[in-house]
Formats: sequence, C-alpha cells, structure tokens
Amino acid sequence: MSEKKWEPSFMRLSPSKINTYFKCPREFYYKYIAKIPEKKTIHLFRGTLVHAVLEDLFKKQFKSFKQWEDGSPSVWMQEQFEEKWAKDIDSKFWLKELHTEEELVAMKQETEELLQNFVSSVNKKLNEMVEWKIYKSKYQAWNSVAPKYAEKWVKSNDYAVIGIVDAVCNDFDGGTTLLDYKTSKRYGPYLPEDYYRQLIIYAFLYTLEMGDMPNFVGVNYLRFDDTFFVKVNQGVLDEAKEIIMFVHDALKERMEVEEKYEQKPQNLCKWCSFYKGNGGTCDVQIPKWKPKFGSSTKKKYAKAENAVFSDADVQLGLSSMEEEGEGDKNTVWDD
Repeated sequence: MSEKKWEPSFMRLSPSKINTYFKCPREFYYKYIAKIPEKKTIHLFRGTLVHAVLEDLFKKQFKSFKQWEDGSPSVWMQEQFEEKWAKDIDSKFWLKELHTEEELVAMKQETEELLQNFVSSVNKKLNEMVEWKIYKSKYQAWNSVAPKYAEKWVKSNDYAVIGIVDAVCNDFDGGTTLLDYKTSKRYGPYLPEDYYRQLIIYAFLYTLEMGDMPNFVGVNYLRFDDTFFVKVNQGVLDEAKEIIMFVHDALKERMEVEEKYEQKPQNLCKWCSFYKGNGGTCDVQIPKWKPKFGSSTKKKYAKAENAVFSDADVQLGLSSMEEEGEGDKNTVWDD
C-alpha cells in the first residue's frame, strides 16, 4: 500500500506567519484565522517605508554603476524619504494617538539617518574595494556591492508558503547570498531564533524556485551596518522543510477552533494587540518577572545559542592571534 501523499493545510504560510505560530498559537489564531484588526503602530509603517525605498534604490533608480556615479544617491534618498514619510506616516493622524510627539520626531530622525547610512556604506565599500586592490575599478566592485535582485518573491505551491527576499547578491566566484534587511534594535553577535527560522525558509524556497542552493543567508542590521550569516547546506534546507510541514500539520489538526490554539504566556503579551490590557479579548495571565539565575546577586551569563559571527568578528579574532602569536605558549586568553 502506497504512503499517503503529504498535503499542506488550508492556509498559505509565510515566514512571519510561521514565526507568529511559534511565538504564540493563540496570537496566530487571532491574527490570521479570526483576522481581528490590530493597532498599526509607526514601527510597521516605518519598516514598510524603508524596504520600499531600498527596493527602488537598486531596482529602479540606480541599476548600474554609471547611474550611481552620475546621479546623486544621497540626494535621491533624502527626497524619497521625505516624500514617503509625508505620504505614508504624516498623513496618518491617528498615529499621534498611539505615539508621543517626541517618539515620532525621534523615529523620523532615526529613519532618515538609517537610509543615509545605507548610501554611505555602499560608497565606503566601493572606495575600499579599489583602495585595497580587490578590484581595479569601482565599476567592477559594483557587481559585488549591488544585489542581483532587489525584493525577490520566492514561493512553493507544494508547501503552500511564500516569502520576499530583500536582496540576492552574487560574489566574484558566482556564489549566492540572500539578505534580509532589519530596522530592528535587536542586535548582537548571534541570530535570534525567529530570524534564523525566517532565513532558512528563504533558503529553502529560493532553492526550490531557482534550482540553485544559496551559499549563505544573512540578516543585515541596517541600523548598525552589520550582517550575520547562516551557511546553507542540505541539513539547513531539511530543517526549513520540517518547520513548514510542522505548522501546516498543526493547522490541519486544529482547523479554526480557537481553544485548540493554546496561549503562550510571556512578557511580550504586554505589547500584543489582542491582550485584554490593550483592548483585546485574550485573557492570558502574564507571568511575573523572576530573576533568571536565582536569588544570587552575582552576575552570570548564559551560553549564546545559534551564535553566528560576522566577518568583522572573525577578522578581529585573527588579527589578535597574529599579534599575540598563534603558537605562543605564554599567551593567556581571558575566559
């Protein structure tokens, strides 16, 4: 007897939907099944604005190095920022009910600096690649700096999942790297679990659609101009497939029955639109804060999980080894 073919659930998934399910199944129910309207904060609109501008930067306005060199990327970026901020944020007067004037002003300045820093980082890379003789000219360097695709949709009908890769880049050896831009303040020499999950799903979808496995997937923290990578291999792709199938199977089992989507009490509930304290219907009991490491006042540190270091971290470590002498028996490393 042949094994029954696996089928996806009634819903098309995305990395954000999958991450919501892992964070809290009840929130997933409210958001994607009951479709209860949420309060849309400035963070949502700011993220959409930044992604839209960066997509147009390489996809429409500066598709070649000549256009970049002859144009004024910084001026164009400022014009785009001011135009879209007025249209997409200043026009939404109800945002002033959710945020103070100080918050709105700070967010505007922060977003402007974030976008201008991106332009500066492109120019910095072009200059340094020539100065360091990696390439003979900025024209050659451009092909490594500018992405091959800006906002590439990747999907699978068989697994009923879709995603948007912010940038697809090729190196001089023909290798492919997928990048996801983040405006978040979350930062450190590691990848948060939800970011990692999102990245490997992108790698899985890209491989299915393009027939070519990317070498790396990475998160680009725009606020800090730093990127952290995950090396892609078959194990990573299998992990992504299992995650997608797991959520589909859970939805097939639970269908549209609210009680079957359990609550996951956590501190983040305070900011959930569906929490009763924010006008929602979710009556979850938020856990009381407890010290992570018991009653001891002595500071301790937990091991980092999913630690993925950037090129800068690696180079810093190598430089230190060279200065100290890799084989020097007298070298003592701090714990």
